[in-house]
Amino acid sequence: MASDEILDIAFDWVCKRRVDYSHNSDIWDLRWNWQEIKPKIQQALVSGDYTFSALKEIRTDSDIIELWCATDALVLKALAIVLGEHLDEVISDKCHHVQGRGGAKQAIRSTMKSLTPGDYVMKSDVKSYYASIDHDVLFELAEQYIPDSFVLRLIRQYLCRTGCFGENYREITQGISLGCPLSPLMGALYLKPLDDAVEATGLFYARFMDDWVIIAPNRWKLRKAVRIVNQVLDRLKVEKHPDKTFIGRAKKGFDFLGYHLKPEALTPSCQTVKKHAEHICRLYEQGADDNRIRQYVRRWAIWLQAGLSSLVDRCIGLLSRTDCTTPLCVMLR
Repeated sequence: MASDEILDIAFDWVCKRRVDYSHNSDIWDLRWNWQEIKPKIQQALVSGDYTFSALKEIRTDSDIIELWCATDALVLKALAIVLGEHLDEVISDKCHHVQGRGGAKQAIRSTMKSLTPGDYVMKSDVKSYYASIDHDVLFELAEQYIPDSFVLRLIRQYLCRTGCFGENYREITQGISLGCPLSPLMGALYLKPLDDAVEATGLFYARFMDDWVIIAPNRWKLRKAVRIVNQVLDRLKVEKHPDKTFIGRAKKGFDFLGYHLKPEALTPSCQTVKKHAEHICRLYEQGADDNRIRQYVRRWAIWLQAGLSSLVDRCIGLLSRTDCTTPLCVMLR
């Protein structure tokens, strides 16, 4: 973690992520004084004295955004890089959001390749995943696979953090930090018991963060898999999202990672199309010109198709049945 190579990579990352931050943000002090600050960070890491500061909380009507200081974000990124290499063989290759596992598109491709009309499917995710993660359960998992005591101390600080809003401080006793570079890796590790249990059944399984799909050749094997999933989630102290769980015949179709999957067809999900149309409406309301909207539509179409078979024609058909999207259909053509 304290090597020049790792810290420089983490420094480049945090600079790019915060390039648009305000002029009085601490990222600019870190950028201008990096050559003086880096040796101090290295010394603190090598000696085992590095300590995370309290997070700044930015509160909105619907959410609380936790902002790590620039130096802490850099150290967390360095930690994520090193742990990512260390845990590469520990975390299941069915967990596709981890770097090098193909991402969401690989999860979709492998699922479609395995799906047949006679199959039975369970698709679900964890309700309020990041916010529901139990610190003690996650730390016990970390202790099983990470032998370094100083790294474990940093992970404990990352979990049991302090939030600051104005002059008010609060201890955060549950959940992991949204937007933190270490959180995707910790999120992958937390559901490792689920990965291991489902893979032991021999059924098809794919996961992207807290979204997963299981394919079984008959209902009896699927029922057994559902029972196993419920038992593991109980031990992990989390629960399935009731509105995002599908259990039934594959031929009925189900939503997964923004797409609607059937054995014979792959289309964008209705929710994906709805959000896309709503975003275009907002752009119109904000006075965006046709060129800006056209660029957004093209980027969305590229994302939709990336690594998959062509979906534009099907997408146009769905969009043409959605209110206020006629200009969008023209642009896509």
